Amino acid sequence: MRIFVVFLLFLYLVLVNSANCLFKNVLSRFYCNNENCYSVLGVGENATMNDIRLSYYKKIENIKKENYNMEKKNKIIKAYKILINKQTRKYYNYYLKNPNSIINIINLFFYYIYKLLKIIFILILIILILYLFKYIFIKYNMNINIKKYSKKKLFKKYVQDRIFKEHPNYRNYDLNTKRKVEQDIEIKVFQEMELLNDRKPTQSKNGGSGSGSGSGSGSGSGSGSGSGSGSGSVTDVFIVQLLLLPKYILFYVLWNIKWIVKYIILKEEYDDCDKMYITRKCMNIPLKKWNMLREDEKKMLMKKKLWIKQNQEEFFEEIKEKQRLHKISSAKYKKQMRMKKKGLSFNYND
Repeated sequence: MRIFVVFLLFLYLVLVNSANCLFKNVLSRFYCNNENCYSVLGVGENATMNDIRLSYYKKIENIKKENYNMEKKNKIIKAYKILINKQTRKYYNYYLKNPNSIINIINLFFYYIYKLLKIIFILILIILILYLFKYIFIKYNMNINIKKYSKKKLFKKYVQDRIFKEHPNYRNYDLNTKRKVEQDIEIKVFQEMELLNDRKPTQSKNGGSGSGSGSGSGSGSGSGSGSGSGSGSVTDVFIVQLLLLPKYILFYVLWNIKWIVKYIILKEEYDDCDKMYITRKCMNIPLKKWNMLREDEKKMLMKKKLWIKQNQEEFFEEIKEKQRLHKISSAKYKKQMRMKKKGLSFNYND
């Protein structure tokens, strides 16, 4: 009902008042306010594009020689933009002859729609180009990984078995067909092996294996799937990530605002999710790896209470001490000490 009332009101304003005061102001601001764009540039209505361009450059040069009036310069630039564009000039000529016509508003509406469509088209084109590069990169990485796998006897055996299973008459194929079939089967076998690697961390976690094997296989499969199959998950596709980027930025900004207000200004106690986040960050554990850990392992890490500043400082001191002891016990460090005693220079990083 409300929409119907609004529509009737709009129809009244359009049909009874034609281009009412509001629309008149909008149209006036879009063009050259109360001035004539042709008069601003000092050209007639029948002026050619070259005449408009020449007059514009002369006017700009004169402004530079004078006191450089910024307001006057903006007027000239606006008039030039209106008249140099064939579409806007056509609309403006109609506006001069029929200033109260509703067609002026329709023209303005279509002009902005056209501009918006142009921007959308350019963005889609950029996204498609980026997606193409992403696709080429994934295919390139897949080919490299398949070459590495093809050196393994087990992989070769799987490929051969699959070829003869799916193509019983493989031996009778010509050379080009054989090569194509072999490449297709290699890709299938490689993707299946990558899928099995992705499932290993979940199976080891459910089976009750140690955290070392779970996290190790998780990181291995993660890198493998990223460089190999790549296109297995929809969220891994670059175009989707690019489209979701504004959403991620908004969430990140809101999350930071919430954090500052809640914990820095109001000084409230950390909730369970944020306690977990601080623990992960202090221990440098990515979210994917954290999710692979068993519940008892998570509880053990949470017992450190790293969200408390004192515990956090003690934890970092402990890490520094471990790194120092590891450095002292290393062969490179011992060699450095021996060379220093002999008076020779030695860079530990070498």
